[in-house]
Amino acid sequence: MLEGIVLGLFAAAILSCALTGHTVIWALIAGFFLFSGYGLFRGHGLKALGAMASKGVRTIMGIVIVMALIGMLTGSWRASGTIARLVTDAAGFITPEWGLLAAFLLNGLLSTLTGTAFGTVATMGVITATMLDAMGVSPLLSGGAILAGVFMGDRCSPVSTSAALVAVVTKTNLYTNLKLMVKTSVVPLLAACAVYAAIGLLNPGRDAGIDVTGIFRSAFSLHWTTYLPAVVLLALIFLKFSIRLTMVASTLAAVLLCAFVQDMPWRTIGETLVLGFAPEDPGVAKMLAGGGLVSMLPVCAIILISSTYSGLLEGTGLIARLKGLLPGVARRLTPFGAVLTTAVVTCGIACNQALPVMLTNQLCDEVRPDRQKMAIDLENTVIVIAPLIPWSIAGAVPIASVGAPAACVLAAFYLWFLPLWQWILAFVERARQTRGA
Repeated sequence: MLEGIVLGLFAAAILSCALTGHTVIWALIAGFFLFSGYGLFRGHGLKALGAMASKGVRTIMGIVIVMALIGMLTGSWRASGTIARLVTDAAGFITPEWGLLAAFLLNGLLSTLTGTAFGTVATMGVITATMLDAMGVSPLLSGGAILAGVFMGDRCSPVSTSAALVAVVTKTNLYTNLKLMVKTSVVPLLAACAVYAAIGLLNPGRDAGIDVTGIFRSAFSLHWTTYLPAVVLLALIFLKFSIRLTMVASTLAAVLLCAFVQDMPWRTIGETLVLGFAPEDPGVAKMLAGGGLVSMLPVCAIILISSTYSGLLEGTGLIARLKGLLPGVARRLTPFGAVLTTAVVTCGIACNQALPVMLTNQLCDEVRPDRQKMAIDLENTVIVIAPLIPWSIAGAVPIASVGAPAACVLAAFYLWFLPLWQWILAFVERARQTRGA
């Protein structure tokens, strides 16, 4: 009874933040005190509770460093002209017939390169949404294609915070996870492409008439060297260098471009790395402003606070009863079905990706003891389900950025197809094992 009250109060705090537009950090802080209070009520001392909380924090400190590097990388890519050059080259693919498919794939490509769904939707997402709107494409469809694209790329990017977090909490290798993520996403990706292509061909829009190239050429030197940060990133990833070293090298390449191609003062470059890119042109600012170390502070705070929960929830026994229900769910719905069900609940309550990753991993460790399978299950459930929750920041922020209705989540086909396809495969595998027995 008490456990239900505590979890209900936490869910209410999360929901109130979502409805009022306040940052979810306040609800997470409230959750920390709720769970600590529950521990005190159950007889645990303050010292013991502190040890429980710090246990989770220690496991994810490396993620904070990675997020800081991602912030500086995205800021430097914006200022160096790299993103402007990529977007300029991609704009030609946005046609009335193929606009939806192009929006899905182009946002996915940029998100894979930068490892940030929010950063991608604020650049490529805004541009593709603007062009599709000018073509007369429904915002419901364009918003869904963009939302699916940015999280398709964010999910399997080697510089993604979500991918790094999953690897850390499951104690698995990031590059092995990436290979398996690509393998499990082939059919859903092709299916989503087919749907977007079919919709575009059956309902073509009109010519947009927007000169994206002209806008960016007035603010940047789009020299071929602006590709270098992306080339460095891909090359070092291919050679399997450490992710931290890869991001540092790509950022340094972008910094050199800022100084010697874009003629930015070194002081401005330093400010960009910390505070983000702030172009003077309002039109360019609307599409490219942002990034920087400071942009990652809210995400760092969310992950740091959320990381205390795993130790508190386990040490105080708060989720023991819920955990006991999952073996029965796994017997009926397969182990993947149990992870999927848990992910839907945790994403609905937590309103972000970080906490559901930790909670789902913790709740399902007995029904999915194989760490490698758990890592891929998390990538195929939590990471793609969180954006489909209308009140989750994972979905609400990108949707608001492109001015799409909340119902556009229904058109984010890839995010639906991926967990459904994996669930079908889980039932097929169970049937095969049953026949073999």
